Amino acid sequence: MKSNFSNSKIFRFFDYVFRLVLINLLIVVPSFSLLYIFSLVLKDNDNVILNYLPLVPIILYFYPAVCAGINTIRLYELKVTDSLFKDFFKSFGKLYLKALIETIIIGVFVVLMYNSITFFYLNINESIINNIGFVMSIGFSVMMIAIIIHLPLIMGYCEGLNVFQDIKLAFLMAFKDLIISLVLAVIIAVWLYLLIVFDQSMIFLIIGGVSFPLYLIVKLTYKKYYIVYIRTLKDENSRKGGN
Repeated sequence: MKSNFSNSKIFRFFDYVFRLVLINLLIVVPSFSLLYIFSLVLKDNDNVILNYLPLVPIILYFYPAVCAGINTIRLYELKVTDSLFKDFFKSFGKLYLKALIETIIIGVFVVLMYNSITFFYLNINESIINNIGFVMSIGFSVMMIAIIIHLPLIMGYCEGLNVFQDIKLAFLMAFKDLIISLVLAVIIAVWLYLLIVFDQSMIFLIIGGVSFPLYLIVKLTYKKYYIVYIRTLKDENSRKGGN
């Protein structure tokens, strides 16, 4: 028989916070530990290849781990599991290939948008076309950020889709409720700002700099995506029944 303390709201709150911290460590430590070590050892190094080498773990691990973290939090919210490490690494393995492909797509988008915004900004006084180009680049970047935020949620709630179907559905969900999408974009923007200006940004990042924003994303979209989840289950059951 469980004690009243283990059933209390205070216990459940701190238990959830502890889980979020563990999820954060599973995402951040493998992604950024090599980057941090190299930044200390090679801070005066001029070798371009060595300077970019620590980015490899981030490229190969960070976004798939974020997707796994969101899926683990999603499973908690759906109350279909109570484990952590097992669900995280199970989600990581299941979503890895698709998440890695999306990492490449996101990376290409970031480079293109950075170059576009930089070019139009530096030449903004040259002509009206550069002004229009700068505004369009910013608008397109915001739109793509909204889609990127929804992609991990789509992968978790709607299994069996390919990358392009994920992107298409993420586009629809991002603009189905613009207010929520804008709030999510603000959360990401504030998160990035804190990482940049916070003096102890590494400590902030390790303790909860990733998992807590992910938790807010899941909570804010839970009702909307829960409907999608239920419909997906019904469709799967209908197909199984038809077979």
